[in-house]
Amino acid sequence: MSERPLFDPLPRRILDLQRQAADPASSIWVEANAGSGKTRVLTDRVLRLLLSGVAPDQILCLTYTRAAAAEMRQRLSGRLAGWALSDDAELSGALAALRDAPPDAAALARARTLFATALETPGGLRIQTIHAFCESLLHRFPVEAGVPVNFRVLDDFERQSMILAAREQVIAAGINGDPALERPVEVLFDALSDFAISSAIDLALAENARLRHILADRDGAKLRLRRLVKARPGDDSAAIGAEIVGRYPFGRAEHEQLFAACPPRPGGTRFEDRLAALNLEVLAAEDLFEAYLTKDGNIPANFPKKEIAVRLPGLAPRLLAEAERLARLRARLSRARLVERSESLLDVLGAISDRYEAAKRARSLLDFDDLVSRLRGLLADRAQGDWVRYKLDGGLAHILVDESQDTNPEQWQVIDALVAEYFEPGGIERHRTLFAVGDGKQSIYSFQGAEPQLFLDSGMRYELQAFAAQRRFERVRLDTSFRTLPGVLAAVDAVFRDEGRRAAVLEEATIAHKPARRDEGGTVTLWPPLRDPEEVVDPHNWPTALPPDSRSAARQVAERMAAEIAGWVRAGRPLGARGRAVRPDDVLILVQSRSSLFHEIIRALHRAGLQTPGADRLDVAGHIGVLDLLALGDVLLNPADDLQLAALLRSPLFGLSEDELYALAAPRLPGQTLWQALQASTVPAAAAAHGRLHAWRGRLDFGRPYEFFARVLYAEEGLRAFHRRFGGEVDDVFAEFLELALAHEQTPQPSLQGFLASMRARAVTIKRELGEQGGGVRVMTVHGAKGLEAPIVILADAASRPEARQTSRPVYLPVDPPGPLLLHAPSKSLHVPESLVLRNAEAARQQDEYWRKLYVAMTRAEDELYVTGALTRQARVDGTWYEAIESALAPEAETQCDAGGELIAMLYPRERPPAAPAAAPAG
Repeated sequence: MSERPLFDPLPRRILDLQRQAADPASSIWVEANAGSGKTRVLTDRVLRLLLSGVAPDQILCLTYTRAAAAEMRQRLSGRLAGWALSDDAELSGALAALRDAPPDAAALARARTLFATALETPGGLRIQTIHAFCESLLHRFPVEAGVPVNFRVLDDFERQSMILAAREQVIAAGINGDPALERPVEVLFDALSDFAISSAIDLALAENARLRHILADRDGAKLRLRRLVKARPGDDSAAIGAEIVGRYPFGRAEHEQLFAACPPRPGGTRFEDRLAALNLEVLAAEDLFEAYLTKDGNIPANFPKKEIAVRLPGLAPRLLAEAERLARLRARLSRARLVERSESLLDVLGAISDRYEAAKRARSLLDFDDLVSRLRGLLADRAQGDWVRYKLDGGLAHILVDESQDTNPEQWQVIDALVAEYFEPGGIERHRTLFAVGDGKQSIYSFQGAEPQLFLDSGMRYELQAFAAQRRFERVRLDTSFRTLPGVLAAVDAVFRDEGRRAAVLEEATIAHKPARRDEGGTVTLWPPLRDPEEVVDPHNWPTALPPDSRSAARQVAERMAAEIAGWVRAGRPLGARGRAVRPDDVLILVQSRSSLFHEIIRALHRAGLQTPGADRLDVAGHIGVLDLLALGDVLLNPADDLQLAALLRSPLFGLSEDELYALAAPRLPGQTLWQALQASTVPAAAAAHGRLHAWRGRLDFGRPYEFFARVLYAEEGLRAFHRRFGGEVDDVFAEFLELALAHEQTPQPSLQGFLASMRARAVTIKRELGEQGGGVRVMTVHGAKGLEAPIVILADAASRPEARQTSRPVYLPVDPPGPLLLHAPSKSLHVPESLVLRNAEAARQQDEYWRKLYVAMTRAEDELYVTGALTRQARVDGTWYEAIESALAPEAETQCDAGGELIAMLYPRERPPAAPAAAPAG
């Protein structure tokens, strides 16, 4: 029996909606709530298309991720294989349920052959990501698309390396006097730090589609920027600054006159105090602004103050006139600086893009953005697009688009071009359909260009086109959850009953999820967020033992969760109505970002003895296990590197304790290295460490880093030691590390030192699929958990606010009105009133996505949802996920307090209170 028993039979309304969505006779636009069985509907529609006589190669299903494509292929293959092996009665029942009509003999016969037909179709069923589909078409029509015939798609590391090389070339050219780059590079370095420049460039390049649109018309983008911020033509910040200082009307005599009437106080904040701090010999515009204006650039109220006006009636009007002049010029200066920074960044980005594109052309490479943009351009080309569509027309009649809310504008343009003739009035009378399924509430990929409103707008546009062409087109809404118990669904509905949050998830009417699970129950438990301790330990005067209450809030929250989960597993706590005890596999912990809390959770799970697959994203070069191996290489190459040797001795390879390392290092004589102390030590652990290091150094082949590190990890049982400390996640990291070592050996001059240097210059990330249960407690971001589910879900950082991520955005690349442009303002103070419109609009978009992420996070839970978080000393809980859930559920929730009356949990609904959280371990 399934662990999630559904109503049997399902209500007729649910079955009718599913069959309507899968009807191959109509184009269908489906809005599907979380857990409403959209993958089942997609599969059913493909099966019904095949049963109706459509050839497998005429069906194209576009999915958002490779994992989703693999899952759908697996489901289809499984059902087709089952049909091929079923007896008549079983197959008749399956087909009748699928089509709500008994099958005839021909339908039974066709159903039995579909599995073989799909296998014999070249390439099999066409279920692809949109990037894979674009790549296949470009390989088919390379000449028409203007791409190399033998092109290859860049991987992430290659792209990062090429962009980094292009960036360094551009910066070097600017520094070395390149006429086109000298001024832009100088402006950026005068205004920003190296890190700020790198951050701005990386963020702009991350929005590659928008950036290309802007770079296509750089002069137009600059003109639109000047119009937006109302900058005067020809304004130059240096000239304005010189005007501010050069026309300052007061000299030392006027200042002394004012000081005689109103004596200044050193360090004071009054006007005369700030004026006295001016150095008239080396005057700067910023100094005058600080003296005469507020931080916002306004004239202070009642300026100049009454005392100056009474005692110096002739000077007071002149002071006011100067303040007004400075306010005007400050506004002009701010606009000029904003324009100069933005235009300089645009010029630098253009040069980087030009070099990057040239490097790709030289090596016949395309990146992922190229795949979509090149195919979009091909299909839009009047000379070539019709020919390509003609060639495709015979083999592409039914298009299905999964996760449509995450499709970005360029990808929609590709789909538009593919289905353009489907809805043309008077077109060829041939049965062709478009099917799309999505949910605006779950659109959380704005960093990849997704626009949730586009899904809704596209549906209305296609509906109007179908109506005009007299084609069948239907809209279906799936609102029944096959995943989640009623209690958790009621909590989701309550949270999004708020008008602002409902608008953020693009719902006009009240959200009302309907459960399809037969069993009752479902709980939401809130554990109050924990706050950082009052006193932070002085890092320059560490105590020998930290007090228990010195743990950060992140560590306390992580240890509380780990203790709770361990308690459930040890006690064999029943999991709802499933008839079994809780297992580590049942728990999914979600965070908004991979912050310190994310790593503290994985650490706490390991310390509690709970199985976990580790992080869903692993930075190979930055992983602590790889850092230990790099330290080993450094020490073998240079035994005098005391710092690396100390880190290495504390690593799992040797496992010296803090006390043992201190006893080894502290008594050293002046000038004695740690290696020499290790060599002379008689402490067993130190002597054993020196023996292993000495043996490794004696056998080291400086040209074969792969062989050396493989021997350390496997023959010398280093991997076993790392497993004991870090768990199974190191397998993926070390596998990639050894792959990189093997690749380095193919370079012209391989060496251990060269490999260590190349590793430190890399940014290699492993994306691990943790979707399948079986590896223990999963910990991942909400983005990574999209499409997943678990019986128990914990929102670990629900008390984190979105404001920090919104306001820190330094680069804005709007393509909507006022038109494509680039604006660079790293902080709010560098904006002007007109540009704040862009900042506020971006903040509003991010705030809406913050609430959509909450919807995705809450709907991952099948049976139980837990909510908690960590707070800094000054952080507030209002405006966070936690506050939204707490305020929505409080009227129907029950509170649990400890003996001192302190709240320890809030339970919803109040009918079924679970056990209170286990106490976090001390220390």
